[in-house]
Amino acid sequence: MQTGDGLLVRLIPQQPISIAAFVAVCEASESCGNGIVEITQRGSLQIRGLTTTSVPRFAQAVARLDIAHDGVPVLTSPLHGFDPLETDYSRSLTIALRETLRERSGAPLSAKVSVLIDTAGKLHLDAVTSDIRLRASECGRRFHISVGGDARNATALGWVDSERIIAAVSEILDLIADQGPAVRARDLTPQHLSVLQEHLKSDPQAEPGPQVRQSCEPLGIHAQRDGRVTFGCALAFGHATAGSLRRLAYVAADCGASALRPAPARAMLAFGLSREAACELCAAAEALGFVVEAGDSRRFVVACAGAPACSSATLATRQLAPEVAAAAQGIANSSKVIHLSGCTKGCAHPGPAALTIAGPDLYIVGGRAGDAPAGRISSSEWPACIERICQDLGSV
Repeated sequence: MQTGDGLLVRLIPQQPISIAAFVAVCEASESCGNGIVEITQRGSLQIRGLTTTSVPRFAQAVARLDIAHDGVPVLTSPLHGFDPLETDYSRSLTIALRETLRERSGAPLSAKVSVLIDTAGKLHLDAVTSDIRLRASECGRRFHISVGGDARNATALGWVDSERIIAAVSEILDLIADQGPAVRARDLTPQHLSVLQEHLKSDPQAEPGPQVRQSCEPLGIHAQRDGRVTFGCALAFGHATAGSLRRLAYVAADCGASALRPAPARAMLAFGLSREAACELCAAAEALGFVVEAGDSRRFVVACAGAPACSSATLATRQLAPEVAAAAQGIANSSKVIHLSGCTKGCAHPGPAALTIAGPDLYIVGGRAGDAPAGRISSSEWPACIERICQDLGSV
């Protein structure tokens, strides 16, 4: 897509990326783009600052690395294949589903359509939105299907035996495609959903769906099924330079990591470590400026690309973000998110936030970027105003 700093490319890795391949992505980001790499809330990689001339070169580089697959993306837990809580049956089904969707033919789908399969591991995907959601039962032989949202707001279609899952997903995708190339699952009508339930022979009223789980935390150390561990850190405000990510990759390799993978909540995971090496990598990641503590206020300050990267933005959100995070230390948390939006569209955080600062100088309390502002912030008084607003926010 076109942005203020050039073209943006989004990659959805379907598996951990080898250290060598990740370093190659960082180098391609510098040679073909502006060297800014982002991890989205859904765990995708975004490469910024490409041009019409450099995009083909970047595409060729990525194709050689074989880190992103063609076809409808299948979103999985970032620990998929490593999590000791996953069943072998669920892993096998995921592989089969990916192969089927890679070879899918028929009417074209929107490029944004995705399928999510949650195999009941430690790092679940309840907070991740998808057009089709599959949630495994404890035994892994039944899946609950819902469409058009996250675990809280997706529309339930009911439980289906795993033997029928691939056919069910294909039928839903065909129905979405039949409505037009820009249609998403959230656009399906009640009549469409009723037809699907009839075909699937499922009744969401007869058997309750799975409960929404407490938030999971990708930061920290996670056990692997082979006895080793995975370490998770996060990109401050969701972005970093390719150079800093390359240095992180080299340190991870020195610590014995076999691969890296971006993860939801703008995190990065390193696989195949001993616990001692994971602690060593944690210290190195912190020294490089990455977030290693779950309570770090930088995790709860959401900043869009802002000016000048976005042509719509009238606020340099990422330059402002560290100052806001410092003022909000001990205040911002998972229930008090602060949103810095370059304009009133609010792309980075469409929902309401405890505090939203929208370009050029508006602030909104408990609302969205496009809501009525509570007031304005003078650019000459940024530090004092932000600190005062954050203190008021902390007293609520």
